[in-house]
Formats: sequence, C-alpha cells, structure tokens
Amino acid sequence: MKCLVKSTSFFTISFAILLITVASAQGNLHSPGEGGAFTQSRLAQIKGFDAENSDLGNNPWMMDLYNDMRTKFGRLGEEVNLTLEDIDGTIYLNEDFTLGALYDEGVVFKRIYLRYDAYNDEVELKTSLGDDVVRSMVKHPKYSCSIDGDKFVYIDYVREDGELQSGYLQPLGYGGDYILYKKQIKVFKEGKPAKTSLDNSFPHRFLDKTEYYVSTNRGAPKYLKTKKSDVLSLFSDDDYSEIKKYVKGKHLDFGDSRDLMNLFAYANTL
Repeated sequence: MKCLVKSTSFFTISFAILLITVASAQGNLHSPGEGGAFTQSRLAQIKGFDAENSDLGNNPWMMDLYNDMRTKFGRLGEEVNLTLEDIDGTIYLNEDFTLGALYDEGVVFKRIYLRYDAYNDEVELKTSLGDDVVRSMVKHPKYSCSIDGDKFVYIDYVREDGELQSGYLQPLGYGGDYILYKKQIKVFKEGKPAKTSLDNSFPHRFLDKTEYYVSTNRGAPKYLKTKKSDVLSLFSDDDYSEIKKYVKGKHLDFGDSRDLMNLFAYANTL
C-alpha cells in the first residue's frame, strides 16, 4: 500500500537557502505602502511553497503521518535584501535533530530524528542524521512525539484572546482534574538602527516566549496568566484553602514551570 506525501530536499539545512520566487503563490513579502515592515504573516511565508508528492514505500504505519515540508527561503524580501542569516537566534528550540519517538494514539511506533520549529509550530523529521530529506509531521491529534524527553501533543486550546486554536503543547503532567501545558514560541522582533551615536542599535532577532495553558476536567486547555490571583482562581472553593497553604509553605514562583507543575500535581491529590 502506498501513501502520498509532500517532501522537499534542502539544498542546505542552514538558513542560507536561495530564494525561490513564485509570483503567483508567494508574492512580495513586503506589501506596497508598508515601508518594508515585517509582520508575522509575511515572515511566515518563508515556508510557503508546496512540494510535489513522493512515495514513502509500503509502510502502513506511516500512512498519512508525513505532511508537506516547505522550503525555508533564505531571503525575506527584495526591498531590504535581508536574509535569515541576518537575524539573531533561531526558529528552533534546538537546531540539531535528536533521536526521539513518534506516537500513534499514545502508543510508541517509531524512533526517528526530530526537531521543533517553534516559530511555525511544526515538528520536523529525518529518518537519519545523514538524510538530506526533511519532512514535517502531519498536524493531527492522533499523532504526538517526544523530543529530548519532552512530549509534544497536537491539541485544540483557547488562546489569551479567547479564540480556539490548534497547535502543539507540551503537557507537564498527566491525570487528575488539572493538566498543565507549556507552549514555547519564537517571536520575530524587528531590529532598530541607532539614530545617534548615543543610542543603541538592536539587530533583527527571534525571541523566546513561553505560555501556559490548563485543562480542567478534561476540557480544552485555556490560557493561564501566571499571576498568583489568576492561578488560584482556577481552584474550587473546597480546595482553595489547602492550595493557599501549599503555596505559602513552598514559597512558589508562579512564573517557574517546575513550581507550577508541582502546584497542579498537588491539586490533583486533593
């Protein structure tokens, strides 16, 4: 049985990849009248080219696992001649592929090399470190993976603005009425040249951002503000007094992922 996938061979895995201009689908990354300003939507077009179907062979376990892997273009736009090499930082949590595991409905079925693109919310895969072909894992709730010991699940969650979105979250605990999730994000920040000799200049860069989400009673995870009052408001009146005692006794830092993980683990024992 054959399955259809889309894949692309990188000319190099680095960011110095030649721009491929596809006028009908790609367009100019800098729209007229915007002064060359970078927006999330236009920067995301770095990976906007569909590759052709290819044959993975006769492997029923891999049916529908691989998604299209799109070329990462080296140039962001013709107006400023900026390349990804000119941007400090990386879109990956770890640029190196590491040996991890793929799960189908929570059951491990393949060991493979993976890395997580935190800017485009995408898991990339290689069958071996020497393989030139990079694919992305299809975004579907039945498929999850572990990278460097961290689990990534594809799930619906509620953003800070109240909108429902699908994406990869990292569960920081299992079982009980509360499940805490972490989402690691890469945010593009446009650089600023120094206006005078007394000012500091800042390069274009990718910045790290971490968000937390909580699922209560198996519901969709909701955005969690890491303020003490917002965290404590999640708990029922029956558990509130015990939770407050725990927080006071442990001197918890609500911005620390391990402290938050321990708090919700304790709440699940009540």
